[in-house]
Amino acid sequence: MTYHNREEMNLSEPSTRETISAECEIYKSLGGRLDRTATWAYVLLIFITVVNIIICPFIIVLNVLVMIAVNTKARLKTNSNITLCCLAFTDVLVGIIAQPVFTAVTILIMQGETSNKHCTLQRLSKIVVRSLCGASLCQIALIGAERYLAIKHSFTYITHVTRDRILRLSSLAWIWTVIQACIPFVITNDNILLTVKYFRFPFLMTIIIFCQIAVYRESRRHEKQIAELQVSVEAKEKFLKERKALKLTTTVLFTLLLCYLPSIIVQILLQTSTITSVKTAHIAYFTTSFVAILNSLINPVIYCVRIKQFRIAFIEILLGKNYTQAEQLQMRNFRRSPNIVSPLEQTQGREEESNN
Repeated sequence: MTYHNREEMNLSEPSTRETISAECEIYKSLGGRLDRTATWAYVLLIFITVVNIIICPFIIVLNVLVMIAVNTKARLKTNSNITLCCLAFTDVLVGIIAQPVFTAVTILIMQGETSNKHCTLQRLSKIVVRSLCGASLCQIALIGAERYLAIKHSFTYITHVTRDRILRLSSLAWIWTVIQACIPFVITNDNILLTVKYFRFPFLMTIIIFCQIAVYRESRRHEKQIAELQVSVEAKEKFLKERKALKLTTTVLFTLLLCYLPSIIVQILLQTSTITSVKTAHIAYFTTSFVAILNSLINPVIYCVRIKQFRIAFIEILLGKNYTQAEQLQMRNFRRSPNIVSPLEQTQGREEESNN
């Protein structure tokens, strides 16, 4: 007999199909329950579970540190850092909600649970993980738009881009995310659901790619002007500062895409029944989902590695040091030549030191 897809293949296994609850969407998308003989698949799921349990506290703590640093340190209260703070809030929710639920579902999958209660939890995990991944993409689009306005429209940037407007746009992105998460409970038509689900990603990617290309071209133009000495010293310092923020956001963007694209590709392959092996479907789904969640740990590490002022702020918060002590400590630990600090940052650092 020739099977055209995994659903038809599962018809030849009535003992498995009859025990699967109608609400277990994850078993339907993966082609059935995992065979007990799939040793390597179980080893991988155990590894993912253990690593998730270990890194979950780090995801929460590191992203909370980012939020505290941006909100308490005057030198970090820039618009670009505020957008990173919005992304850090999403990553905190990943550690608090998505990761524990995903870990519980992984354990239930290994146990082969098919009760209605467990299937409801599996469906909830799918919605939560997808919603938070979508929220992260929305925040990345917001970061890209902020960088685009900062470099492309630098003269009107100060008047048009404010902290309050960034927070409002971030809130609207969350409202959109919540609405999309509720759609499956209101609309049951599969065609409508697929249209809504696959519209969001291309739409956000279009915004992100457009902003990134436009900013790159504008950045190159500014570099040529600086090389030809066609700009003032003040404009040069401002551009160098904006370019530094651009490098950080670009790193965050490409890291997120590298973490999310495998999961999106696997989702498409599962929807089209391209993956016919149940074991392969489980390995691909849980591995790519784990990598997507891992992005929430990578982001604060990028901030710490790339930006000196974030490292200093983390030391101040964790060790209770003042600005000068924290700066000296990070210089000893990282053993790099100190970044050039603007007079404004030095003044703010001395003010914070005196307040402490």
